[in-house]
Amino acid sequence: MKIVIDPGHSGPVEPGACATGVRECDVALAIAKLLTELLYEAGHDVLLTRTGNIANDGLAFRAELANANEADVFISLHANSVESPAAHGTEVYHYPGSVRGKRLASCLQSRLVAEMGTADRGVKEANFQVLRETDCPAALVEVAFISNEADRRLLTGYAGQLAAAVAIAAGLADYFAS
Repeated sequence: MKIVIDPGHSGPVEPGACATGVRECDVALAIAKLLTELLYEAGHDVLLTRTGNIANDGLAFRAELANANEADVFISLHANSVESPAAHGTEVYHYPGSVRGKRLASCLQSRLVAEMGTADRGVKEANFQVLRETDCPAALVEVAFISNEADRRLLTGYAGQLAAAVAIAAGLADYFAS
């Protein structure tokens, strides 16, 4: 299958959420690189929207990459953040009304919660540009909260990053098998 992985945000131009020196863009990219290796090993064709920092904070090119390459699925990786440091857990978004997107998000959510031991915040709908403008089934994964100390440890440690990548790869396998 052809899979586009989108490590959310862009680096110095738009780092995403930040907490105690940890940037969302760095966490998303680290997980994306591990996930890419796992998916290559499983025989998938994988494209990344970025492989390092980029000087572009736009979103349109991310969906355009998936569409131009006729991707089978699109996954955007993120780390959540809110003002309350108590908020924690994993949630996955899909575009409203997308049946295949909802199924993809559900497969990813169940594997992430099981593999990482994070709180299940559920599968949710959102009109995010990367979900709305992507022709294939798409999901936006909020792996865990960068603003929560325990979640942040998962996001920044190799074991947590690998667990996220393994879970997403397993969730994709579940999706493709169903």
